[in-house]
Amino acid sequence: MALRPLRNAMISFGLVSIPVRFYTATKSEDIHFNLLHASCGTRVNRKWWCPYHEKIVDSEELIRGYAVTKNKYVTFSDEEMEVLETDDNRALDITEFVDMKEIDPVFYEKAYFLGPAPGGGKTYKLLATAMKKENRVAVARWVAAGKEHLVVIRPFEKGLILHTMFYADEVRDFGSVDLENAKTSDKEVQLAEMLINELTEEKFNPMAFKDEYRERLLERIREKARGKTIVAEEREEEEKGGEVVDIMDALRRSLEKGRGVAPAARSRRAPKRAASKKPRSAKKRKAS
Repeated sequence: MALRPLRNAMISFGLVSIPVRFYTATKSEDIHFNLLHASCGTRVNRKWWCPYHEKIVDSEELIRGYAVTKNKYVTFSDEEMEVLETDDNRALDITEFVDMKEIDPVFYEKAYFLGPAPGGGKTYKLLATAMKKENRVAVARWVAAGKEHLVVIRPFEKGLILHTMFYADEVRDFGSVDLENAKTSDKEVQLAEMLINELTEEKFNPMAFKDEYRERLLERIREKARGKTIVAEEREEEEKGGEVVDIMDALRRSLEKGRGVAPAARSRRAPKRAASKKPRSAKKRKAS
């Protein structure tokens, strides 16, 4: 099934302009529940309440307002907001090209596929091919939905994908996170490195992961729809936190468990480790 384009835009860099179309790149598979009135099972509706007139108002009566002082607002109608988003400032204006590794993933927000609009196929392919060959991504600005977005355009499969990004002042300072002044020994670090190597795959395969909670929930929904009563399973009381852990022992047991449950994964990684890691790993095992 073909994707439906969301909007049109124009990529511009230098004197080159490329007409493109936006497509939703991702979708949520979360299970959403409706709120019902418990006594009758009827779905409830959200209403907008005006405390000044003491009545419920329709959505058609609502406008946007920005608080400049307490209880004082600057208001905008939909038409006024539309004027701010002209076709000119909806252009994807590329300001620079950078290496992909220069951008930390913490800045990424949402993703959109970019496809060529009619008449832009050749320049679209030219840009995608050149960026892929040079291993570069484009940093651009784009105005939409009442906000100027910082975006990254990068090669993806046979075309381009766009990521909206957070601005630097929207990402909180990691320095505000409380960190313990913990010390680690060289031997602990070596065992942790061995465990990481043991669990390392050559390539990330997103198809290997699935939302097990969602599957369990869907199964319970199907069972309840068939009239089955769901009885909560009794669980043994878990030990509470605060237990002092022997890190060396935990790392060793984790390493042994990893070797025991993933022989297929180890066999795939064996040639790589045999060339570079085997002598070092053997020495560590003897020392421990």
